[in-house]
Amino acid sequence: MEKQVQTINSLSRGLLILDIIHEHGTIGVTELSKMLGVNKSSAYRLLRTLEENGYVEQIAEGGKYALGLKMLKFRERVLDSYEIRTIAHPYLEELTRLTGEASGLSVLKNDVIYLIDCCSSPQYLGVILQIGDEEKIHSTAHGKAMFAAFGEEEQKRMLLEVPREKHTVHTIVDAGELIKEADRNKKRGYAVDDEETTLGMRCVAAPIFDFSGEVKAAIGISGPTDRVTKEKIEEYAETVCGIAAKISKRLGY
Repeated sequence: MEKQVQTINSLSRGLLILDIIHEHGTIGVTELSKMLGVNKSSAYRLLRTLEENGYVEQIAEGGKYALGLKMLKFRERVLDSYEIRTIAHPYLEELTRLTGEASGLSVLKNDVIYLIDCCSSPQYLGVILQIGDEEKIHSTAHGKAMFAAFGEEEQKRMLLEVPREKHTVHTIVDAGELIKEADRNKKRGYAVDDEETTLGMRCVAAPIFDFSGEVKAAIGISGPTDRVTKEKIEEYAETVCGIAAKISKRLGY
Protein backbone atom coordinates (compact mmCIF):
# COMPACT_ATOMS: atom_id res chain seq x y z
CA MET A 1 0.00 0.00 0.00
CA GLU A 2 2.83 2.36 0.93
CA LYS A 3 4.56 1.72 -2.41
CA GLN A 4 1.30 2.47 -4.25
CA VAL A 5 0.94 5.82 -2.46
CA GLN A 6 4.55 6.69 -3.34
CA THR A 7 3.89 5.90 -6.98
CA ILE A 8 0.78 8.10 -7.03
CA ASN A 9 2.70 10.94 -5.37
CA SER A 10 5.45 10.68 -7.96
CA LEU A 11 2.89 10.77 -10.76
CA SER A 12 1.23 13.81 -9.21
CA ARG A 13 4.57 15.58 -8.96
CA GLY A 14 5.39 14.70 -12.56
CA LEU A 15 2.11 16.18 -13.77
CA LEU A 16 2.66 19.24 -11.58
CA ILE A 17 6.07 19.74 -13.18
CA LEU A 18 4.45 19.82 -16.63
CA ASP A 19 1.99 22.46 -15.36
CA ILE A 20 4.83 24.52 -13.87
CA ILE A 21 6.91 24.42 -17.06
CA HIS A 22 3.84 25.29 -19.13
CA GLU A 23 3.26 28.34 -16.93
CA HIS A 24 6.88 29.52 -16.69
CA GLY A 25 8.24 28.42 -20.07
CA THR A 26 11.44 26.97 -18.64
CA ILE A 27 12.52 25.82 -15.18
CA GLY A 28 15.82 24.93 -13.48
CA VAL A 29 16.41 22.10 -11.00
CA THR A 30 17.01 24.42 -8.03
CA GLU A 31 13.95 26.54 -8.76
CA LEU A 32 11.78 23.47 -9.26
CA SER A 33 12.95 21.84 -6.02
CA LYS A 34 11.80 24.92 -4.09
CA MET A 35 8.41 24.95 -5.82
CA LEU A 36 7.83 21.26 -5.14
CA GLY A 37 9.25 21.32 -1.62
CA VAL A 38 11.70 18.50 -2.36
CA ASN A 39 15.50 18.30 -2.46
CA LYS A 40 17.39 19.00 -5.68
CA SER A 41 18.25 15.33 -6.16
CA SER A 42 14.55 14.36 -6.20
CA ALA A 43 13.67 17.24 -8.52
CA TYR A 44 16.44 16.20 -10.90
CA ARG A 45 15.30 12.57 -10.96
CA LEU A 46 11.74 13.63 -11.75
CA LEU A 47 12.95 15.85 -14.59
CA ARG A 48 15.22 13.13 -15.95
CA THR A 49 12.34 10.64 -15.97
CA LEU A 50 10.19 13.08 -17.92
CA GLU A 51 13.10 13.85 -20.24
CA GLU A 52 13.79 10.18 -20.98
CA ASN A 53 10.15 9.77 -22.01
CA GLY A 54 10.17 12.86 -24.23
CA TYR A 55 7.86 15.05 -22.16
CA VAL A 56 10.52 17.63 -21.28
CA GLU A 57 13.88 18.51 -22.77
CA GLN A 58 16.95 20.30 -21.46
CA ILE A 59 17.89 23.44 -23.33
CA ALA A 60 21.29 25.09 -23.60
CA GLU A 61 20.28 28.27 -21.78
CA GLY A 62 21.46 27.63 -18.22
CA GLY A 63 20.62 23.95 -18.46
CA LYS A 64 16.95 24.66 -17.81
CA TYR A 65 14.12 22.37 -18.90
CA ALA A 66 11.29 23.09 -21.35
CA LEU A 67 8.33 21.03 -22.55
CA GLY A 68 9.35 18.36 -25.05
CA LEU A 69 8.10 17.88 -28.58
CA LYS A 70 6.14 14.82 -27.49
CA MET A 71 3.64 17.15 -25.85
CA LEU A 72 2.58 18.40 -29.30
CA LYS A 73 0.83 15.16 -30.19
CA PHE A 74 -1.33 15.43 -27.08
CA ARG A 75 -2.28 18.98 -27.94
CA GLU A 76 -3.39 17.99 -31.44
CA ARG A 77 -5.30 14.95 -30.19
CA VAL A 78 -7.11 17.02 -27.54
CA LEU A 79 -8.04 19.71 -30.02
CA ASP A 80 -9.20 17.19 -32.61
CA SER A 81 -11.61 15.73 -30.03
CA TYR A 82 -13.60 18.96 -30.09
CA GLU A 83 -15.89 18.67 -33.10
CA ILE A 84 -16.91 22.30 -32.71
CA ARG A 85 -13.37 23.33 -33.64
CA THR A 86 -13.76 21.80 -37.09
CA ILE A 87 -17.22 23.30 -37.53
CA ALA A 88 -16.26 26.77 -36.31
CA HIS A 89 -12.91 27.31 -38.02
CA PRO A 90 -14.30 28.63 -41.34
CA TYR A 91 -16.44 31.05 -39.33
CA LEU A 92 -13.38 32.23 -37.40
CA GLU A 93 -11.73 33.01 -40.71
CA GLU A 94 -14.88 34.85 -41.82
CA LEU A 95 -14.97 36.83 -38.58
CA THR A 96 -11.35 37.95 -38.99
CA ARG A 97 -11.98 38.82 -42.64
CA LEU A 98 -15.01 40.95 -41.74
CA THR A 99 -13.45 42.77 -38.79
CA GLY A 100 -9.74 42.76 -39.58
CA GLU A 101 -9.05 41.65 -36.01
CA ALA A 102 -7.86 38.43 -34.38
CA SER A 103 -10.68 35.99 -33.66
CA GLY A 104 -10.86 33.15 -31.16
CA LEU A 105 -12.99 30.19 -30.10
CA SER A 106 -13.18 29.03 -26.48
CA VAL A 107 -14.81 26.16 -24.57
CA LEU A 108 -15.42 25.52 -20.87
CA LYS A 109 -13.90 22.55 -19.06
CA ASN A 110 -13.98 22.10 -15.27
CA ASP A 111 -14.71 25.78 -14.65
CA VAL A 112 -11.78 26.84 -16.85
CA ILE A 113 -12.32 28.40 -20.27
CA TYR A 114 -9.71 27.44 -22.86
CA LEU A 115 -8.96 28.98 -26.24
CA ILE A 116 -9.05 26.04 -28.67
CA ASP A 117 -8.75 27.84 -32.01
CA CYS A 118 -7.92 31.28 -33.37
CA CYS A 119 -7.14 33.33 -36.48
CA SER A 120 -4.52 36.06 -36.47
CA SER A 121 -5.23 39.62 -37.51
CA PRO A 122 -3.88 40.56 -40.96
CA GLN A 123 -3.03 44.01 -39.63
CA TYR A 124 0.53 44.94 -38.69
CA LEU A 125 -0.33 45.65 -35.06
CA GLY A 126 -2.73 43.06 -33.72
CA VAL A 127 -3.46 40.97 -30.67
CA ILE A 128 -1.56 37.68 -30.49
CA LEU A 129 -3.84 34.82 -29.41
CA GLN A 130 -2.41 31.43 -28.45
CA ILE A 131 -4.28 28.13 -28.45
CA GLY A 132 -4.44 26.81 -24.91
CA ASP A 133 -4.74 30.24 -23.28
CA GLU A 134 -7.14 30.44 -20.34
CA GLU A 135 -10.06 32.85 -20.57
CA LYS A 136 -11.14 34.04 -17.12
CA ILE A 137 -14.90 34.09 -16.49
CA HIS A 138 -14.84 37.50 -14.81
CA SER A 139 -12.49 39.51 -17.02
CA THR A 140 -12.41 38.17 -20.60
CA ALA A 141 -15.09 38.67 -23.21
CA HIS A 142 -15.22 34.92 -23.93
CA GLY A 143 -15.50 34.12 -20.23
CA LYS A 144 -18.17 36.71 -19.56
CA ALA A 145 -20.18 35.70 -22.64
CA MET A 146 -20.34 32.09 -21.47
CA PHE A 147 -20.91 33.07 -17.83
CA ALA A 148 -23.91 35.19 -18.83
CA ALA A 149 -25.52 32.20 -20.55
CA PHE A 150 -25.53 30.07 -17.39
CA GLY A 151 -28.40 29.95 -14.91
CA GLU A 152 -28.34 32.03 -11.75
CA GLU A 153 -27.46 29.12 -9.45
CA GLU A 154 -24.55 28.06 -11.65
CA GLN A 155 -23.31 31.65 -11.78
CA LYS A 156 -23.36 31.89 -7.97
CA ARG A 157 -21.53 28.58 -7.65
CA MET A 158 -18.81 29.67 -10.06
CA LEU A 159 -18.34 32.99 -8.30
CA LEU A 160 -17.89 31.12 -5.03
CA GLU A 161 -15.46 28.53 -6.38
CA VAL A 162 -13.49 30.22 -9.17
CA PRO A 163 -10.75 32.71 -8.14
CA ARG A 164 -11.09 36.27 -9.47
CA GLU A 165 -7.90 38.27 -9.93
CA LYS A 166 -7.76 42.00 -10.59
CA HIS A 167 -5.65 42.16 -13.74
CA THR A 168 -6.03 45.90 -14.43
CA VAL A 169 -7.71 48.90 -12.82
CA HIS A 170 -10.76 48.12 -14.97
CA THR A 171 -11.22 44.50 -13.84
CA ILE A 172 -14.49 43.83 -12.01
CA VAL A 173 -14.09 41.35 -9.15
CA ASP A 174 -17.15 42.11 -7.02
CA ALA A 175 -19.64 39.21 -7.28
CA GLY A 176 -22.69 41.46 -7.20
CA GLU A 177 -21.40 43.66 -10.01
CA LEU A 178 -20.51 40.62 -12.09
CA ILE A 179 -24.04 39.21 -11.71
CA LYS A 180 -25.50 42.57 -12.82
CA GLU A 181 -23.18 42.70 -15.81
CA ALA A 182 -24.01 39.10 -16.70
CA ASP A 183 -27.70 40.04 -16.79
CA ARG A 184 -26.93 42.92 -19.18
CA ASN A 185 -24.76 40.68 -21.34
CA LYS A 186 -27.46 38.02 -21.55
CA LYS A 187 -30.06 40.56 -22.69
CA ARG A 188 -27.86 42.09 -25.38
CA GLY A 189 -26.33 38.77 -26.47
CA TYR A 190 -22.65 39.63 -26.16
CA ALA A 191 -19.93 40.57 -23.67
CA VAL A 192 -17.06 43.05 -23.74
CA ASP A 193 -13.61 42.96 -22.17
CA ASP A 194 -12.89 46.69 -21.92
CA GLU A 195 -9.20 46.60 -20.95
CA GLU A 196 -10.12 44.31 -18.06
CA THR A 197 -7.51 41.68 -18.89
CA THR A 198 -4.84 43.75 -20.64
CA LEU A 199 -4.56 47.53 -20.87
CA GLY A 200 -4.83 48.75 -24.44
CA MET A 201 -6.84 45.72 -25.59
CA ARG A 202 -10.59 45.44 -26.10
CA CYS A 203 -12.52 42.27 -26.96
CA VAL A 204 -16.09 41.41 -27.96
CA ALA A 205 -17.52 37.88 -27.72
CA ALA A 206 -20.82 36.01 -27.99
CA PRO A 207 -21.94 32.59 -26.74
CA ILE A 208 -22.53 29.57 -28.97
CA PHE A 209 -25.38 27.16 -28.15
CA ASP A 210 -25.94 23.52 -29.09
CA PHE A 211 -29.12 21.64 -30.05
CA SER A 212 -30.19 21.38 -26.40
CA GLY A 213 -29.97 25.12 -25.84
CA GLU A 214 -26.93 24.83 -23.57
CA VAL A 215 -23.96 27.14 -24.02
CA LYS A 216 -21.29 25.19 -25.89
CA ALA A 217 -18.55 27.74 -26.55
CA ALA A 218 -17.82 31.41 -27.16
CA ILE A 219 -16.44 33.22 -30.18
CA GLY A 220 -15.09 36.74 -30.37
CA ILE A 221 -12.58 39.26 -31.66
CA SER A 222 -9.70 41.02 -29.93
CA GLY A 223 -7.88 44.18 -30.96
CA PRO A 224 -6.13 47.31 -29.75
CA THR A 225 -8.39 49.99 -28.28
CA ASP A 226 -7.50 52.51 -30.98
CA ARG A 227 -9.17 50.22 -33.55
CA VAL A 228 -11.79 48.47 -31.42
CA THR A 229 -13.11 51.76 -30.08
CA LYS A 230 -16.04 52.17 -27.72
CA GLU A 231 -17.96 53.86 -30.53
CA LYS A 232 -17.55 50.78 -32.74
CA ILE A 233 -18.36 48.11 -30.13
CA GLU A 234 -21.98 47.69 -31.25
CA GLU A 235 -20.86 47.34 -34.88
CA TYR A 236 -18.35 44.66 -33.94
CA ALA A 237 -20.89 43.00 -31.63
CA GLU A 238 -23.43 42.71 -34.44
CA THR A 239 -20.85 40.90 -36.58
CA VAL A 240 -19.71 38.63 -33.74
CA CYS A 241 -23.29 37.74 -32.77
CA GLY A 242 -24.12 36.98 -36.40
CA ILE A 243 -21.20 34.56 -36.68
CA ALA A 244 -22.05 32.95 -33.32
CA ALA A 245 -25.63 32.43 -34.52
CA LYS A 246 -24.39 30.69 -37.68
CA ILE A 247 -22.29 28.24 -35.65
CA SER A 248 -25.14 27.64 -33.18
CA LYS A 249 -27.41 26.83 -36.12
CA ARG A 250 -24.84 24.31 -37.41
CA LEU A 251 -24.95 22.68 -33.95
CA GLY A 252 -28.73 22.36 -34.17
CA TYR A 253 -29.75 25.32 -32.06
